[in-house]
Amino acid sequence: MKNCKPQIKNSSDKTAGRLIPALALLLILQAAPCTAGAALRIGDLLPPLTLSSVNGTVIRIPESLSGKVVIVHFWQIGCSSCRLEMPVMDQLYGKYRRKGLEIVAINIGQKKEAVRSFASDLKVSYPILIDADARSALLYGVTDVPRTYVIDRNGIVRYRILGGAAPEMLKKLVLSLL
Repeated sequence: MKNCKPQIKNSSDKTAGRLIPALALLLILQAAPCTAGAALRIGDLLPPLTLSSVNGTVIRIPESLSGKVVIVHFWQIGCSSCRLEMPVMDQLYGKYRRKGLEIVAINIGQKKEAVRSFASDLKVSYPILIDADARSALLYGVTDVPRTYVIDRNGIVRYRILGGAAPEMLKKLVLSLL
């Protein structure tokens, strides 16, 4: 049977010099406890979070959204699906805001100036929140974008959409809660 353990011939071997630190890092990462939040699941309450919008308004989730049906949309500037679905969400927002729909779009991990510029080009009317240090992604367990949660009037996650949200499906989910 072949020995599968890495063999280090001597300390001058360049491969061995790179392999040892990599193996040490791997062992450290495996031993470290996971600090990321678990992904929100259907039936979960929204964890508390405070963020500022591109225009400086402070939004406290879930307090600022209490009693409303809420779409919480995580996005980034380079995400083509995000760019397509954000104007569609704005149409929903315009049509159903008076019936109790609220939308917040949380940009994760990007600079305030870039997000502000992107938001002004997009011209959506719902709040665009900035989370440059991505603490919301960590708290909500968001590992990729777009990620969309639809929350009922009691602050409970009712739907979770991984990837792009088809406009008709999103409308149907929102209307089921309004």
